[in-house]
Amino acid sequence: MFNLVAVDDEKDVKVLFEHFFNQEVSDGKLNLIFETSAFECLDRLSTLTGKTIVLSDINMPEMNGIELLKEISKKYPDVKVLLVSAYDQNRYFDEMQKWGAEGYISKPVDFVSLKEKVFKLSEE
Repeated sequence: MFNLVAVDDEKDVKVLFEHFFNQEVSDGKLNLIFETSAFECLDRLSTLTGKTIVLSDINMPEMNGIELLKEISKKYPDVKVLLVSAYDQNRYFDEMQKWGAEGYISKPVDFVSLKEKVFKLSEE
């Protein structure tokens, strides 16, 4: 089992994640956690144990996904981070590489591809 922390300021996205990962949560393969801000995510990470993957939107108020990635890489180097955005990946590529993002998912999210990436990361 591993933790998947999805971070998005759009609260309606939570329903999509709960629906799409329902079977894996029911089977005990992952613990799905949804946070609506980068600050909530950082607070949550301080309480989690075991393998953790963060899936964060880039465009969020107060602290964006790139800034969250920087904080996670400093405080929680074992946590893997995937970033999500409707914007072009090239805009963020250098910062993503510099701070160790595991990848990028474009919106609208292809949940089949997302699931593959998440489970592949969980096995590393």
